[in-house]
Amino acid sequence: MNPFSIWKSFAAAFVLLSVVSFAWGQEATRYVCLTLDNKTVRCGQLISDDGRELTIQTPDLGKMIVPKIQVVRIVDAPAGTRGSSGSSDIELSERMLNPDRALQSTRYFFAPSAHTLKQGEGYASVTGIAIGNVTYGISDSFMAGFSISPLGAGVTGKVGLELEDGVQLSAGGLFQLGWDGGGVSFPFANLTFGNENEHLTVAYGWLFGSIGGDDIDSPMLNVSGCLQVSDNAWIMSENYLFARPEFFPTNAVMSFGMRLWSARKQRLFEPAFMLLIDDENNTTPVPWVGWTWPF
Repeated sequence: MNPFSIWKSFAAAFVLLSVVSFAWGQEATRYVCLTLDNKTVRCGQLISDDGRELTIQTPDLGKMIVPKIQVVRIVDAPAGTRGSSGSSDIELSERMLNPDRALQSTRYFFAPSAHTLKQGEGYASVTGIAIGNVTYGISDSFMAGFSISPLGAGVTGKVGLELEDGVQLSAGGLFQLGWDGGGVSFPFANLTFGNENEHLTVAYGWLFGSIGGDDIDSPMLNVSGCLQVSDNAWIMSENYLFARPEFFPTNAVMSFGMRLWSARKQRLFEPAFMLLIDDENNTTPVPWVGWTWPF
């Protein structure tokens, strides 16, 4: 596949996801999710709003009349969306209620942005390829955590600095001990432009070390972006160029997908597809799926 065909494939995917995202919450009859002051979420077709009370027809609890004084957040949602099964602190967190914050702004599918968690915030994530990690905000500018992957298990860390409004700089890294001995390090530095919901990141990283007796020495460039398309949905792209693809069997990786918040499951769902591109522009499509639980 030549480069033009690759970009045509991504353009078609962008149009498709844009149409799906625009339809998110755009039903002829408004379908909404209400976050209540008791940390629960109730979703349904909006029947009436008389200024004092909201009446919704839910798919699981029937018709509900909710005093507006109990509602702290109202967002459009796809028809059929169910509310939460119980109360959750994340529903009343600043990341949820502040329109300038995001439930997950510190990374894309895998690559980090220069945004950091605030002190006391955290998340746990699981993916089909990188397996998972747990990360916690030690301060407003430093976050650290534990990670596990096919390479091994270890620790992560990142320190961030706001250069000016809308421009963030960060540096950090990952270190893992290999399952069969040895270990790998992945230091990186990046620059992010934009707010927590819509941003573009340019990064340089270097994966090096030794796993199972095999040396790894692979510098890489990364360009990633995120665009909010509704209250609970974001489009993302994450792309790599490897200088010496000794560990990764490809010269470049392009990816495109979405991040979706589920009030019922209290997690972010991140489906995507990747294109692995070799030095002859042959491509191999690979699906990506991940889940993130903010706390």
